[in-house]
Amino acid sequence: MTLIGKHHSGFGSLRAAMVIGTVLTGLMQFTSAADWTSYLNGRDRAGFSEAGLPADLTSVWIYKSPTKPQMAWSGPRSAPIEGHEMRHRVAFDSSMQVVIADGRAFFGSTVNNNLHCVDAATGQPIWTYPTDGAIRLAPTLAHGNAYFGSDDGHVFCVNQQTGQLVWKMRVGPQDDRLLARGEMISRWPVRTGVLVDGDIAYFGAGVFPHELVYLVAANATSGEIIWRNDTISQQDAGRNDLSPQGYLLANETTLFVPSGRSLPVALSRETGEIIFQRQYSWRTDAGGVVGGTKALLGDGQVYAGGPHHFLAMDEAKGTVGESYIGGRQMVLAEDVAYLMDGEKIFCVDRAEHARASQEKQKWFLRARTDAGDAEKLATAKAKMKEYAGVGIIWEVPSDFDDALIATAEHVIAGGPGAVWMLNRADGKVVWKAEVDGEVTGLAATDTLLTVSTDAGHIYAYAATDAALQPKLWPAAVKTPFADAEQEQYRAAANRILAESGHRTGFALVVGNEEGRLAMALAEASDLTIYAVEADPEKAAAARAKLDAAGVHGSRITVVTCAADQIPFSNYFANLIVSETHLKTGAMPAAAKDLSRFLKPCGGVAMVGAPGRELGNAEDAWTAEMFRSVAGETERRGEWLVFRRGQLPGAGEWSHQYGNVANTSLSNDEHVRGGLGVLWYGDPGPSAMINRHEAAGAPLSTNGRMFIQGIDSVMAYDAYNGNFLWEYANPGAIRTGVFNNRETHNLAASPDTLYVAVDDTVTGLDGATGQVVSTFTTPKSADGIARAWAYVAYDSDQVFGSSTIREE
Repeated sequence: MTLIGKHHSGFGSLRAAMVIGTVLTGLMQFTSAADWTSYLNGRDRAGFSEAGLPADLTSVWIYKSPTKPQMAWSGPRSAPIEGHEMRHRVAFDSSMQVVIADGRAFFGSTVNNNLHCVDAATGQPIWTYPTDGAIRLAPTLAHGNAYFGSDDGHVFCVNQQTGQLVWKMRVGPQDDRLLARGEMISRWPVRTGVLVDGDIAYFGAGVFPHELVYLVAANATSGEIIWRNDTISQQDAGRNDLSPQGYLLANETTLFVPSGRSLPVALSRETGEIIFQRQYSWRTDAGGVVGGTKALLGDGQVYAGGPHHFLAMDEAKGTVGESYIGGRQMVLAEDVAYLMDGEKIFCVDRAEHARASQEKQKWFLRARTDAGDAEKLATAKAKMKEYAGVGIIWEVPSDFDDALIATAEHVIAGGPGAVWMLNRADGKVVWKAEVDGEVTGLAATDTLLTVSTDAGHIYAYAATDAALQPKLWPAAVKTPFADAEQEQYRAAANRILAESGHRTGFALVVGNEEGRLAMALAEASDLTIYAVEADPEKAAAARAKLDAAGVHGSRITVVTCAADQIPFSNYFANLIVSETHLKTGAMPAAAKDLSRFLKPCGGVAMVGAPGRELGNAEDAWTAEMFRSVAGETERRGEWLVFRRGQLPGAGEWSHQYGNVANTSLSNDEHVRGGLGVLWYGDPGPSAMINRHEAAGAPLSTNGRMFIQGIDSVMAYDAYNGNFLWEYANPGAIRTGVFNNRETHNLAASPDTLYVAVDDTVTGLDGATGQVVSTFTTPKSADGIARAWAYVAYDSDQVFGSSTIREE
């Protein structure tokens, strides 16, 4: 750990007088009531402001993102696991969270990767600041600056008035990027946001503990590092599970770091050293499933949120026992708390409700102990319900559970398609509005309420003339390159797509120039395009045009760097082309510098131009590509097409236990020590079978990966995670494979996937998912209906065994 200088900073505990806790809560709000300068308005993330927002609100402006945001992590499937509903616990980026100060509103985007500054009253754009990755968390406003992190691995400090860069820091050791749910991000993305308290800015980077995570304290005005903890991943024999994601929290002495699906970790604000890192079982101490990126501070406790309740841990030691508060959202305000649990919005006396929650926890443990005794279990459940109702001041029926804040007089709640304002004293609904999507973000000042939804919309409301129509932003999409010159690029794009055969996946445009070729490819295909341009002015101009067209960040991302310093991951590109070569005939980069990006098993690199003959430069370039990686070159008129072959030495995993012989051995020559993440992403837990159910393993042959889902089998590119196809196969699930109760229902050849369901094995083309063959179980001599049990492939033959078919 690097320590540079020192920093001295300067529901109290429910065992102390509540009045002390109230005073401390008030001291922790550092912003004017007229502003909302950080997520949930303070370092405690308690969601409370003294703002006097009135109830007679009118829609004044709406911002609509070009496309719906995609979260960093997919959510769990809806079916309960071990009797528990596994709700999304890493949903910190479900919408664009807004902060407000000095008549301006600020928000980052996961769609176009920009930080936006707009007029708070009208939504009129003032400036934008671009990054190379998604901005997933709200910025923090302090010292006249906006502080934020990006998936490109950097922390940024920009001037609030001008949008000019004050300072910038790459947190990880180098610019190394990989694909994550189809987006190119840093190996060490900044997904904690930036917490600014006094003169210090705190932030973290990294998501995979085994690939290093970082936590940093820096001078807020200069960016000078005060301390940098880079030793966390090496702790506990390299098994520390801290994954810093979600909004950081702090009290006078301690920094609290939400951690993936684990409980928040406490660090010293002075040194960055870990104070405590607790693990509590959902079956006992935790009182249910807990952990994730939702947390807040109050009453001397860290309230760690889960799918159904908040667990209170002592801020100083991390011990539990003070309270187990039922609810999915919670706001602390003075001596009460406001909560939502998907059935009601309710207000509780914090001290009384906390004491009752301790009794409820005792009966929770009784219920687990007496689960086999119906009478005792019924008694325990009745007692849990009884104590859950103690301390409730008022409640209002509602299915909301997504967003909640409180102001001086009101509670504001968001849910599916609507936002409500309730009177704090009695819960009476005094105002409501309909919106598009689930409300997952709220911010309020004396004059403005912003409502953010997972549809990528931000709605702003103010007390103004109800007859006014809200202003819509951004303005109409501008079509770039609407001139005759663009036709030649459209023609080139169509030829490239036809010759390469790639219309999905990822394209690398080396030498982006104006972005004309990238735009033409995006218009004619579903490719996600990464365009590299060494000239900063050209890159900025192209980025601005593509942003105005609503495609930058979501379909095309322009990155400024030299062609021999591209930081992207190996094997990611289905297609490599160049606008520079198309425009000028000059080769944009040496083939040896680009070959590592080309995907094995069919990735294509093309050079050429309509109306221009191929010459020695193109021949030499493709020859160099051939020497770098195995493949074949074809001359197709005015184009040279290089198609990469299989990766030499790459193995396969064609059956449950590796191969048809069940040896659990692959002949792969590349997998060895020192592995790193190549890509990660879908299908994720919502489409896959939970690991505890012990379903069959994914298979991989010829650069494709096959995964048995809930009611379908899915195919993905093994080298970049690109979705290929899905085939419905209800009834195919087999669990308990590793308990030797059933065999896998999948087997793969290099070109075909065989899927066993009931009495039929279906052969699916590995590239397209189209049915190419079917095999039914032969009739048995005893006349008993049979179903496929074991299925295998070897030497152009499908093998199997049958079992009695269940009716």
